[in-house]
Amino acid sequence: MTQSMSLTPQPGFLSGWLFAFGAFDEAHGFAVNMVAVVTPALVGAAFLGGRPRLIRLAFPALVVLCLADCVLVQDLGFLGGLGTDPNSMIPLLLLAGAGYLALLHVPRTAQAAATTPARTLSRSVAAVGGVALIVLGAAPMAVAQASPNADPILARSIAGPAVPLDYPAPAFALTDQYGRTVTLASLRGRVVLLSFFDPVCSAGCPPIGPEFRKAAALLGGDQVELVGIVLSPVYRPVGTLRAFDRREGLDRVPGWLYLTGTLTELRQVWHGYGITAQDLTGAVALHTEEAYVIDAAGRVRQKFSTSPGPGTAAIRSSFAVLFANAARQALIGSGR
Repeated sequence: MTQSMSLTPQPGFLSGWLFAFGAFDEAHGFAVNMVAVVTPALVGAAFLGGRPRLIRLAFPALVVLCLADCVLVQDLGFLGGLGTDPNSMIPLLLLAGAGYLALLHVPRTAQAAATTPARTLSRSVAAVGGVALIVLGAAPMAVAQASPNADPILARSIAGPAVPLDYPAPAFALTDQYGRTVTLASLRGRVVLLSFFDPVCSAGCPPIGPEFRKAAALLGGDQVELVGIVLSPVYRPVGTLRAFDRREGLDRVPGWLYLTGTLTELRQVWHGYGITAQDLTGAVALHTEEAYVIDAAGRVRQKFSTSPGPGTAAIRSSFAVLFANAARQALIGSGR
């Protein structure tokens, strides 16, 4: 998760911290999780005990943990595109700070000397703090909603871990949406983002069109080819593919290819990439949804699911950042 966040646009030093922490977490995940669980438990025990000496030790420990979590795990709540956690660590510190002040009583002599203006000021500070707490939770989430990075962390959790791969991509010779022959060999020298989907699927399918458009916008340059292969035994004529492109706005995306072929040709490609497509009603296809990253040398480097997963209809996670990050990694691997 942190390594995925480190690839999103943000200050370089933060990206470096995230990547280093991601590598450390990958090597020592159990220890990191234990610290994240045990430290708050010990801090809570110290607060419940009410002993000032322990509380004075526990509160700074909680401050360090919360700030580290806010930066290294939550990426300040909005830089990584998550936007769901800025209302946890900092407000938790404010809550703990209030408990710290409440448990370490001010001496009665000082309380007696307090004036009415001082009490009024304290109430004003508390009111401003309450407003700040609301803004602290709402503002970063609003920024995250407008972020072009979408929700890469949630998307990664749904797609599953991208296991590094290195094997020759199965060859294919198909026809694009304009009737031209396209082979995998003809794309050699460019990174290929390859996915399989049905041009008429209207339910239970990932929003692949918008994701490819966003990925193209994030990538910019001309070193990446975006390729879709039709995944319907019925809806595979080039006219259907062109209609899909117009509907999804993909006809204006440079480097976009939507490929089809005879049923025999398509079945060979589906089989080669481990994709299943079953015609249930003569029109609707039941199939798996996978995306492949093929480097400039024609080798598969990553594979992940593009399915939105069960129970996520209300959270249409964007896979565009995953596509773009995977392409950048493949470009770096090929030295481009």
